Amino acid sequence: MTFTDEHDLESHLRQLIKSQITTKHPYIYAFENKKAVDVVICRDGKEPAVFFLEVKLFQAKHGRLGIGTGGGTGYQPEIIARSPHYLETHLRWVIVDSRQTVPSFLFIPTSIVAKYLSGKTISAKFNNIQLGIFRQVTAFSESQLIDEMSKWLLQ
Repeated sequence: MTFTDEHDLESHLRQLIKSQITTKHPYIYAFENKKAVDVVICRDGKEPAVFFLEVKLFQAKHGRLGIGTGGGTGYQPEIIARSPHYLETHLRWVIVDSRQTVPSFLFIPTSIVAKYLSGKTISAKFNNIQLGIFRQVTAFSESQLIDEMSKWLLQ
């Protein structure tokens, strides 16, 4: 399976949550629409919480794994720069390399993403995640991703 763009990957993740997590835990569901972050997941029930996914897809034609809207601005760079505690625990980045024929998924907190910034900081020039992240961070198969996501959402 390959993804044509980040929107395609986001849709796939929403479908995975719906079919593999919501079916077992109906009080956990992903919103279809987005504004600030790519995917919002709501956990209702006795211990309600809101979780967020930031989705990045590396495409060789772009040659980079960019974040934000350019010039060091946007929601993603601000999350990394400010590193709010709530988002460190309630936000995960799902990063996929589209060059793989069978996708594997990085499922990581912002603190790990921050270690792989080009130039090691958010700035007007460097708004990319180093591709070395794919070699150095453990990736998950789709079924492992579902297991890890379920554990995170049930914390």
